Amino acid sequence: YSFDGGAPITAGTWQAAYSAAQVALTAQQAIQRGAHCAFALCRPPGHHAASDLMGGYCYLNNAAIAAQAFLDQGHRKVAILDVDYHHGNGTQSIFYARNDVLFTSIHGHPEAEFPFFLGYADEQGEGAGEGFNFNYPLPAGSGWARWSAALDEACREIERYDADIVVVSLGVDTFKDDPISQFKLDS
Repeated sequence: YSFDGGAPITAGTWQAAYSAAQVALTAQQAIQRGAHCAFALCRPPGHHAASDLMGGYCYLNNAAIAAQAFLDQGHRKVAILDVDYHHGNGTQSIFYARNDVLFTSIHGHPEAEFPFFLGYADEQGEGAGEGFNFNYPLPAGSGWARWSAALDEACREIERYDADIVVVSLGVDTFKDDPISQFKLDS
């Protein structure tokens, strides 16, 4: 149930993962009650966790849990924009065959970057989800010009989708001095 060794289970793991999911749901509830935006600082993170596996420091997929809560509470379409340096393979896997959640991800190219096995540009969804999954894999060394062009395209897809809600999986490991990133963003 783990696709790597980066998600060990210790005495406090479940409480930490559960609490992070509750933080995401607290932000979701703030939006549901009328807030224009909300920020949920979730640790451990979640975007590598799928419905049937964990890995990459992720146990529960906080963005997916929030997205599903929005759907359960009456929203028709939710978009997820993942801007972590690493592909949100878990989020993609959860929604890959669905059309009620649009998934977009800007990340390091999986030919050279974790998680390696998902995140290619030709992964567009399947079944009912075909055309609702967009990956923007970028090469090492990508700076603002290339990254922002991918962001513009992802935002155009979200606008075309006409999402009721946008959930952002915010990874800040795209910064030029991050030790596990090869992007060159500096602001």
